[in-house]
This record gives sequence, C-alpha cells and structure tokens, in this order.
Amino acid sequence: MRGPRPRQGRSLVMVACPGPPWEDRGDVKQPHLRGLRPSYLYPRTAQLPVPESLDGASEGPVRLEGVPVFEPTMEQFADFYAFCQAIDAWGMQSGIVKIVPPTEWVAALPSLCPQDDAPPTHASLDHVRIKHAITQHFLPAGPGKWTQTNVTRAKPLDAKQWSDLCQSPAQRGPPMSRIQRQVAAAAAAEAAVAHSRQYEASPAPNLATAGKLTRSGGVGLGAAHRARATPSKSTSSEEWRAFDYEHQWLREALTDAEREAGHTLRAADWDEPTCRAIETEYWRTLNLGQPPMYGADQQGTLFDARTQHWNVGELDSLLSRTLRCALPGVTTPYLYFGMWRASFAWHVEDMDLHSINYIHFGAPKQWYAIRQADRQRFESIMAAAFPADARKCPQFLRHKSFLVSPSFLKSQGIRPLKLVQHAHEFVITYPYGYHAGFNLGFNCAESVNFALPSWIELGRVADYCRCPLAQESVHFDVDQFWPRGPAAEAPKASEALAPAPAQARPVCVFCPNETDDALVPIPAEAIGALARIPAAKASCEASGRPYRAHQLCACFLPETWIAHGPPAAVQGAEHIHRARWTLKCQVCAPPHAKHGAKVQCTKGKCPRAAHVSCALQEASGWFVDICAPDVADALEGTHSPAGSDERAVVLCRAHNPLRRAQAAEARDDALRQQVLALPRPSAVRLKTHGAIWTTQLWDVDEAQRRIVVDASPHDPAAGRIAVPWTQVVWDAPATPPGRPAPKKRRVHCALDSMGARGGGAAVAQPN
Repeated sequence: MRGPRPRQGRSLVMVACPGPPWEDRGDVKQPHLRGLRPSYLYPRTAQLPVPESLDGASEGPVRLEGVPVFEPTMEQFADFYAFCQAIDAWGMQSGIVKIVPPTEWVAALPSLCPQDDAPPTHASLDHVRIKHAITQHFLPAGPGKWTQTNVTRAKPLDAKQWSDLCQSPAQRGPPMSRIQRQVAAAAAAEAAVAHSRQYEASPAPNLATAGKLTRSGGVGLGAAHRARATPSKSTSSEEWRAFDYEHQWLREALTDAEREAGHTLRAADWDEPTCRAIETEYWRTLNLGQPPMYGADQQGTLFDARTQHWNVGELDSLLSRTLRCALPGVTTPYLYFGMWRASFAWHVEDMDLHSINYIHFGAPKQWYAIRQADRQRFESIMAAAFPADARKCPQFLRHKSFLVSPSFLKSQGIRPLKLVQHAHEFVITYPYGYHAGFNLGFNCAESVNFALPSWIELGRVADYCRCPLAQESVHFDVDQFWPRGPAAEAPKASEALAPAPAQARPVCVFCPNETDDALVPIPAEAIGALARIPAAKASCEASGRPYRAHQLCACFLPETWIAHGPPAAVQGAEHIHRARWTLKCQVCAPPHAKHGAKVQCTKGKCPRAAHVSCALQEASGWFVDICAPDVADALEGTHSPAGSDERAVVLCRAHNPLRRAQAAEARDDALRQQVLALPRPSAVRLKTHGAIWTTQLWDVDEAQRRIVVDASPHDPAAGRIAVPWTQVVWDAPATPPGRPAPKKRRVHCALDSMGARGGGAAVAQPN
C-alpha cells in the first residue's frame, strides 16, 4: 500500500525489467487449503455465509456483511502464495481481509531492540530513520467530507523520538478512562432499552465542572504548542535499552495524573466497543487541534532472514517471480510510522494490485473498505462530492487526498465495511477494493504490493493518473510480461463497418478530442447496432478500430455507463438516441462539430448541444457536473420530487450562472494587474461623484484593493487618503477587459479634502 504523500510532480511511469516466465504451481489445490473459510466476520455480530456461497453453488452474488478474519494453522500459514490463492474469492467480495498469524509464528519473531553484538543483517529499530514525515491538514469540504493536504517535514527522526512526539499533549489520543466511561454509558443505555421503555429523568450535568473542549483536544492551543515534544539530537544507547517499543503506545492513553499514579493499560482493552468509541472521537475531532504527522513511505523493512514465512520484505508472488527490478512500495516494502489521527485517504492500489499490511508493534489501525460490488457507485458518489477535482482528473481518487466519513457514505446508500487491525496481524487489500483508515496511536507498519494469477486480466485494463496533481504512481505494460495466450483474441467488430486507416492513437467514438482521459472499449455488439444508424456509423468509421470511448464521455451521456469488469467496457451505447449523433457541437469547429454523440443543455428547452469533452473545457463556458437534487433544481430552475437521486446537469454558456462570476473574476484580475503596473509616484485620474480629477499616486494596497493618493492635488499638506482602485479612470487603450470605455466628458475640479466628496479613508502622513 502506498501511503499519502504531498501533491507534487507528475506521475512517474515505471517500466519494470522483464524476468523469467511465471508458472502457476497450483498451490491452491493443496488438501489443507481446500475449503478454507474465515473464523468469523468483523464485527463478530456479522454472520458468515453458507459454505457453498463463494464456490458458485448458490444463486446470485454473495454480499458479506463484515470483513473476513482468518486464523490459519501453522500448516496453512506456511505458504503465503498458496494461502492467498485459497482466500482470493473472499477478498474479491469484501475488498480487504484480516489474517491473524498462528501464535507460534508470533512467538518466533526476533526482537527489534538494538543489540550491540547483533550482526548488521539483523533488523533493528535503531537502524531506521523517519525521513520526510508529513504533517496532515484536513480541510472541511462539506458535512462528512474533507480534503487532505500534506506538508513535508525535513528533520529526520528515529523511532524513539517519534514515540516521544506521539506522547506529547498536542498529539496523543483521547484518554482511555474517558473512552471507557463512554462505552460503559452506551452499554448501560442499550441494556436499559432492552429491558424497559420507561426512563427516569437523568440528573442535569454540572456545567460548572464539565470539561471544555478546545481546538487542541482539551489542553488549549497555547498549552498544546508549549507541550509539543522537541526531540533530542540523538537517542543514546541507554535510552534505546530502556525503550519498550511494543508497549510504549499504551502510555499515550493515560492522563498525566494516571501516569504519575502508576496506572497501566493492556492491549486487550482496545476491544470492539472501545474502538468504536475511539472511531467516533476521530471523526468528531478530525480537523481540531494540532495536525497529526505520518511517517509514511519510508523505504526499508523490519523483517530479516530469520523470518522464513510471510516475510513482507521478501514475499513470494507473481511480481517477485517476474519483475526483477526494485519499485519502492510495489516490489520492495515501505515502513509507516503512525500516531493518533494519522490517516490514509480513500484509494486503490497502483495498477489495481493486491497489498499486504503488517503492524510490527504499537497501537491498532482502523480500516474502512468498499465492497467491489459497490465500487462504481462509490466512484460516482466521490465524483459528486468533489466535482471540481473529478472534472480535472478522472482518476482523482488516486491522489489520496479525499476523506468521507462512514455516515456520509451511509446517507448515500453505501455502508462501508469496518475493521480494526492490531499488532502482529496482517491486512490484505484486493483489486477494485477502495480502502481508507487511520491510526489510533504510535505504531509501525510495513506494506508492499503483490499479485496473484487472478490479477493478470485486471492489470491489463488498469488505469493510472496522468494529471500534474498525481503522486509518483506506478504503471507498467502487463502484456509485456504476461503475453496473451493463443485463445485471447481481439474483440471482433461488426463487418458492416469499413475499417479505418491505422492511427497512432485511438479516437473516441463519442467526441473528436484527444484528452488524457482513459479510453474504454465498446463491445462489438453495440458497434453492430450503431452501424445501422448512418450518423453513428460515420462516427465509428472516423474513429477507427479498436472502437473506444473516453470514460467521461460515457459517464455523462444519459444512455451509457462504464462497467468496470473485468475488463472495463462501455455499456448502453446501442441505446443512444439517434438525434444525439446528428446534433452539432456549439463549441468545436467544423468538420468535427458533427462527429460523435452530444449532450444538450438541460435548462428548459434550450437546443444548444456540445460534446462532453468540449463542454468540460474551462474555456467553453459550459457547466457539466453531477449535482444533488436541490443544487440541480437551483441551477436549472426546476423542482424535483422528494427522494430524487443526484443527476447530471449540463448548462450552456448562456445559462451557466458560474460563467458570470468567472467573467467578473477575470475582469478584477485584469484590473489588479493594471493597477500594480502603474509607476509610483505618478499622476492618476480618479472619478468621484461624476467628476474626474487628477492627483498623485503614492502606493497600492493590494490586500484592501485600494490606492494611496494625495487628498488634494494643490495642497500637499492635506495628507494622503486611500480610495478604491475601481475609481481609476483609464485611457481608451488601457481599458480593462469587459469594462466599458469611459465617456468623453471630462470635468476637472480641485478638492481640498476627499473626506466630504470622495468618502476615502484617511492615511497618516509619513514623517
């Protein structure tokens, strides 16, 4: 799993070095792995499906109501590659699974404490440096929605210093004593509801002694900054020997008084009800207090050759058998040092690969996952929640910068799965399984991508981000390393269409533009139906084989959508109305204006039409977005019935209410540039109450959008005043764009004071 990084640079397209051909050993057929089932679903209240459900014997798809948790024996656990193949069907239903290793495997793990006589090949905490940690800022984007911005910290830290930082009052999590009181109160309330509906009035809380929540979680901003830990320059050998890295995180949940009194906590205290209460605290205080830090994407491993099975640093998978070059985070692992509220936003893995995450030590990690069956609806919901980002990049979720709460998703019809991962437990994420989460305190995790044979066909159609906001995403040609077999033939197109000349880059059937948006194939059956429509047939012939369409074009045309497969394909193209192929685009020029299928303005009976890709261009002046019913009604001047779903809104230049604001913003920016370009001092002309007078310009206050001029052009002793720069009169050639030229009338008058006539603010005369 690749963690969150700051938005900088372009996407990095990595082409791996080819290795020896892969051979499937058929490990999944081993007898002790047949019929492998989860021990339970998380939460434990969720019911496991019948044994035959995931073997194709049951009718219809299986919808898991929890995350599968496997507790294998040492015999089942011995072969990572075979075990993952055996549970692949479960993960492709839930998006993620958890594996609790056998106790004998955990007991055999070597200590990570620094030892003076240890060979350099042994993993040790003092060898790790947390370089370029990030500070995470969460900006509210609406109820239950946040955008995440990361700022890189340059100073490196070691694990001991990171632990001290996590225990500082500004960064530690909520006290366990308060969380346990909340859990006890919730349990008592549930018991009361179960036994009786008759309630007695509760005593009113003592507001005089009640704790006051501040923006730093209870200590006040000033105290939080003063109490923030300042790491020492280096950790001494004595400090390393005294550092209990496995249990240090338990002290974070104690108050100062409890710590001084010698109170202790156990890892078992973080049970399901307690973690639910902490989860509520996280969403309540996400953007309050000191921003959390995350030591994400640190190259390295805390495994060594002493660990033979499930060594994340040397996993056996399809990638390690084929790709022989190092791709950090993909074929070589990353370390992640977390603290309270350190988060990873909603995303899927690069190339839609699997990933494995292991917590070496420390606090639990809260996970959220979207079932693969809900993937398409989830993408639509996120695009509607962050429409500006979705318009700029169709793969905007790969930016790892967008958070939405479970309650927000539930209000949109999706219930995400939840999971808590503890130390010495594995979490595996699967292709098409969106996931997000946060850390509950100081911990250290290790993660890397891997692949199974079932991934190959998914990897062939995997997309990646191409926009400037992308992180260093990884992309490689799957066909180069796993060629298609003889039986895998290209889709057959309808014989009714004449083949078009070969082109360097396929053109979208629905529009004439070449964009960075992904091209998705159109099934041959749909092409055959379109061949019977003359205008559609001409568009198909002009685009050439293979027949494809932009993902955004297919999403905004009312009759079509994207089926994410595998493989992904455009659905519903044969149902596009005949008139869409004959409409003329109002944005692009002939002869391309009649190519493809167009969308019409949804304001009243407006006949204007445009290609989706043309309307999405900012210079077009069109508005295209997926809006909630109330927003769509306000834009279109309609009234939707109660319970209506979100819908696509397309508005032409004449009916786009945002274009007027954009034009005003452009005029203001042009005026600002002209004012800033004026020499100082210089003579300027101002218009006040219909009169134009000439005075001396001395300074420009850009923040207040004012200029500082002489109050009286004939009396320098009158001082200076600040007037709005909109009162400046420009010559005809210098008239700002969009502003009418000044009238020919010129009336010059001398004012002794602008206080009575101009309404300007007085400015102190400099000494």
